[in-house]
Amino acid sequence: MNNVFKQVAKRSISTLIAPTVLMFSYNTMAEQVEFQPELKGKKIFSHYGIDDDLPKLGISSLEMGEHLVEQVDRTVYINDEVRNSSVFLVKSTDQKGNIDLRIKHERSKIDEHLDAVDEIEQSTRTQYRLRNWAQSYDASSIKAAELENGDVAITFNYSKYGLPQDIAYFRFMTVEVLVSDGQPKNMVISNTNSFKLNGYNIENYRQDITFQTLDSGKLIIMEKRVEKTGTKGKKPVHIVESVTPIALYDADGVDIIDEERLNEASDPRLVEERVDVDRVFPLMGDMVARQGIDLPLPFGISMAYRNQNMSLPTNDFIIGGVRLNEFFDPNETFANVNAEVLTLRGDVNILPFWNMFGYFGKINVDANVDAQYTGEIGQGLRDKIENYAPGLGDALCDGVSALCTTGRLNVPLNLKYDLVGIGTTLSVGYKEFFASVTGTYSATRIEGGSSWGDGLITVQPMLGYQLVDYRAQIFVGAEYQGLKSRMQGTVITGDIEFDYDVGVDLNQWAALVGVNKQFGKHYQMSFLYNKGETRDSMTLNFGYRF
Repeated sequence: MNNVFKQVAKRSISTLIAPTVLMFSYNTMAEQVEFQPELKGKKIFSHYGIDDDLPKLGISSLEMGEHLVEQVDRTVYINDEVRNSSVFLVKSTDQKGNIDLRIKHERSKIDEHLDAVDEIEQSTRTQYRLRNWAQSYDASSIKAAELENGDVAITFNYSKYGLPQDIAYFRFMTVEVLVSDGQPKNMVISNTNSFKLNGYNIENYRQDITFQTLDSGKLIIMEKRVEKTGTKGKKPVHIVESVTPIALYDADGVDIIDEERLNEASDPRLVEERVDVDRVFPLMGDMVARQGIDLPLPFGISMAYRNQNMSLPTNDFIIGGVRLNEFFDPNETFANVNAEVLTLRGDVNILPFWNMFGYFGKINVDANVDAQYTGEIGQGLRDKIENYAPGLGDALCDGVSALCTTGRLNVPLNLKYDLVGIGTTLSVGYKEFFASVTGTYSATRIEGGSSWGDGLITVQPMLGYQLVDYRAQIFVGAEYQGLKSRMQGTVITGDIEFDYDVGVDLNQWAALVGVNKQFGKHYQMSFLYNKGETRDSMTLNFGYRF
């Protein structure tokens, strides 16, 4: 890292002094502006000579150069406590474009009662990630107003769609830029809604940026001041953070803004910590998010509860290897099944449109076979007895009438299973709309058993609409359950054990509707309801993403 400082020192050009710039408020100048309705979108930038890359500097000072040294001063007011911290931030870029970020500091300048380095590291990581979405502003929101003194006030909003959830708070931001003599002088970024950030509930956010144009024509940030007011827990919090550049250089040259502080930042006695900025998953996430597709955090764990009811007409009975259709009318018999499923799932977004997951859980099945008894067993016994002892067979049926006449017979079953499975989801989306298909493969074994049964395949195609401002999604679709047309298994009751094989008539498809709600950037809850010809179910899922 010292090579960065040595290279900067050798190629020192000049020391710059930040000018004093009058901060402005667009709303207070309403009577002094002249709107330009014929200019729309990015044409406003080009008309007034503003580089389309200006939003990059607005949300990330790391865009100023391939190699950069900054000083970050941070003051946190919690109730009557005041906590001050100061660090140096060093960015360097290798020939392949890989970025290395370091925080350097003196221990005496870090508040020991606050995780200052961790919070500055989180803020730095956010800046690094925001630079990838610097162009995610709403071009249709750009407006220009010419002031009486010849300056121009330009305003725009950041896009609702193009930011992933962990840095999505910038979607609440509005921007005001003051342009004088064709050069941006300062930028004010403020929030329109409260939001959560790094454990704080932020109610008011304001970022003031002062620009300076170098002799080379390069536009840089001379000072960035961020103020946040809100709460942490139940305590009121006020945070003031200032970022000032010390030195920067790239292929175009070197600029040293403060040589004295550069020497201080290159002191080998400073504590140095590396900032991990890149996420591995999802692969290609940055590219997709810049197209306006909102991405969730890559990893998740969730717990789901599902309750499914099925009413299945039967068509065949085999108990203990013996077909009993003669004694039980399969056309007048129904199997009513209630299954409760509790699962724990882990997942990862491999690609922005591809999620993989695995799960395990328990299934509790309560079934009741409502059978139509034909009376054939009693009738057969009566006929045989009558052949040997006339009158005795009729006496048997008179004494045990239920044995010789038709009637209903209920056979209750309670079965418990272990469950394991894997699945995948493929999805596409554009702005508010999305489509997805989820497939799973599950296997079960009876509780206490040693062998797993045949697998079950399910497929869920869905279409949905995202309520962006509420971080909620509604969707409709269908669910396919690859249930077999036969219910097979073994029943163990005390010392009695027998196999059953019951043929059923079922519809493998059911309609699906649901809603998903996100709470902050980490928590989400979803509810699904299925309704089909032979089944209905509800599923409740609660998850955490990180």
